[in-house]
Amino acid sequence: MRVYADENVWLPVVEGLRRRGWDVTTVYDEGTVRDSDREHLERATRNGWLVLTFDDDFLSLVAADENAERAGIVYVGQYGKEVGELVRRVDAALRRNRDRDLVGEIVYA
Repeated sequence: MRVYADENVWLPVVEGLRRRGWDVTTVYDEGTVRDSDREHLERATRNGWLVLTFDDDFLSLVAADENAERAGIVYVGQYGKEVGELVRRVDAALRRNRDRDLVGEIVYA
């Protein structure tokens, strides 16, 4: 599963996930940093990627379009957490769901 990290995900978290073997691309890697949340979600959906975000705006976006087919989302609130904890939480969420089709789902890490 390829994970698409939006601009709110700290790069050290991305690097930590990559060190744990996850295939993570970022908005910086893809040259899409100025795109809207909707455009990020649409890109991930087209490519079959899972969106990783710290941005709760994605949750509102999904709630407004609850019947639309879309990429799965892994959401984690970063406030009060250190990089290591965030990496562990996301890694654990990805491992728990490794064998599941997460299309259209929100996973809270």
